[in-house]
Formats: sequence, structure tokens, C-alpha cells
Amino acid sequence: MSKPVPRSPVRCLLSCLLAAVASLSVAQAAPAHGVTRARHRSALVVAGAESHLEQAQDAAFFQPFVRASGQPVTHRTWDGSLPELDRHGLHAPTGATWSLVFAEDSTIRAACMAGLVVHLAGSATNPDGCGVPGLTTQVVVAWDRTWRQVAPRWGDFWDVVRFPGKRGLRRDPRTTLEIALMADGVPPQDIYAQLATDAGVDRAFRKLSQLRPYITWWSTPAEAASILARGQVLMSSAPGDAVMASPVHGRQDIGVSADMALSYGLSWGVVAGQVAGRLGQSRDLLHFIVQPDRQAAFAASYSAIVPPDAGQPARVLPMDPQFWQAHYTSLSHRFDIWLRGAG
Repeated sequence: MSKPVPRSPVRCLLSCLLAAVASLSVAQAAPAHGVTRARHRSALVVAGAESHLEQAQDAAFFQPFVRASGQPVTHRTWDGSLPELDRHGLHAPTGATWSLVFAEDSTIRAACMAGLVVHLAGSATNPDGCGVPGLTTQVVVAWDRTWRQVAPRWGDFWDVVRFPGKRGLRRDPRTTLEIALMADGVPPQDIYAQLATDAGVDRAFRKLSQLRPYITWWSTPAEAASILARGQVLMSSAPGDAVMASPVHGRQDIGVSADMALSYGLSWGVVAGQVAGRLGQSRDLLHFIVQPDRQAAFAASYSAIVPPDAGQPARVLPMDPQFWQAHYTSLSHRFDIWLRGAG
């Protein structure tokens, strides 16, 4: 089994963003007009499902942008679905009401292919121009330490005889199917080759069916952190940074393990369908966000990577956004059928 060594998240993030800065054809943020004028201007709307990131993003990106430009910025919660993005973007009745979105690479790529976010100039790290890299994080196994101190593996996740209790899984085929195959003994380096075949997909769903009665589903990082903190599940897949950043973390003794984690990227996208002036302001905000000093400020206050256990190097599976770009529609359909009990 291969054991990829995670790159430094700060070094990786800054190198990706420096490449993105060079490729973005955008103007510099508008000169300062005084924060007092911000209340007279329509706010730029940034939508994302990663609510645990809002405080750090606000401090590193949005508040400094408001001070520099006088242009207000506000947050909206997004469920990550393309239909909701479309309703607030390309096909909004009076023009797009959202400015930027922040989501998983696979979501941004799908939105880009559907014309819901703007194609930007490509770069070495992002040749098709679908979004600008923003962060790398991990889905880990998280568990109640009052049950055991040793981190469970994905195989233990399925062992409800030895370890009875509810399990949390994401209500989405992404990460969930990969975890099912790892729990069934597939090495991480073979996961996507398996999922690209009918036999591999069948295998993943058979494994999920074994656990069906014990699953508590989550849809957002905040929900994953909440069901753990409230003791609703014994263990769960969860974005590790969301668990560690949860304001209710500490009411339960929650452990997180980076071994057999799935790493994935989050990216920024400029919403399509905005009127020309508004589109320019949104590009200004994105250009401001990806400046090295702003990224350094964000990285200094926020860590998305779960540290490995001492003396035990973590084995990490990088999620494949190209795979999910090609297969998300068909696997989502299969997953929905399975959820309804018909698959």
C-alpha cells in the first residue's frame, strides 16, 4: 500500500495561488473610499457550505477588502447544489445575486462545465480555468474518545458487533463510496480504478448496504461536527478541520485520525450571470483574496490539516476531481436510488 506524504499545506496553498494570481486577468481592488460609504453600496455576496471557515475568511479577506475598497461583503449559506447556484446566478430573474462561491473542487468544476461559474485564465495548476484553488483539507475518521483511545480504522467503522452504535456518513457519493471500498479492503491507490468499473461500484454499494441501519447522514461540515459533539454517533467520517473548529467541540472528547483520510481541495468561483459592473467588482474581490499577504494571513490563523499520530505516518488518499467531474451525475443517481431503498 502506498503511503503518500502530505505536502506542507501552507507551501502548497501559496504556490497554487501565486500561479493563479499570474493567470487571473482582473483589475486591482478599487481605491479606498472610506468604510462609511460601504453602507450605500450593494454588498457582494459570497456563498459557501463551509460555515466553519467564515470567521477566518472574514478576518483575512473580507474585512480588509471592505476597508480598502469601501465595498461591503456578506456571507450566504450554500448547500453546494448546482440548481441553487443557478437560481442565484445565471438564471436569476434580474441578474445574478451571488458574486463568488467557495466549494469543493469537484463542485466548482461541475459548475464551470455547466457555465454557472466564469472560466478564468488557465494556469499550470489549473489548466482549464475552473475556479481558483483556495484550501486543501481532509475527510477523516472521527470518534468518541470516551469509547476508546485508539483510533478506529474504516474496517472498525463497519464492525457493529464489536463496536455497536451509530455511524455518521456524508449524504453524497463523494467520499462515501471511497470509504466503503477502503473498509472492504481496497488499497487507496486502487480506489478510483475500482469505482470506474460497474463491478467496483456494485462492491461499494454492497458494503454500504451492510451498514445502512446504523447510518446517521450529514450534508455539511457543520452537521458532521454537530452529530459528533452531541453524541449522536459513535464515530463518523467528517472534515477534520470542521470538527476541530466546532464551537461545541470539547463537550465531548472527540478524536480525529488522519490515517486513511481523503484529502480534497476547495476552490473559489466567480458566479456567471452578473451584470458587467458587478462582475468586475467580484473579480476585484477574488484578486484581493488570492494575494500572497492575504493568503499568509489566512494560513497563519487557520489549519485545515489534521496532524498525524506521533510515530505513525498517515496514509492519505487524494480525491480525484476529474473522476468526479466525469462520474458524479451517474453515481449521484445511483446513490439516490440506493437511499430510497431501491438499489
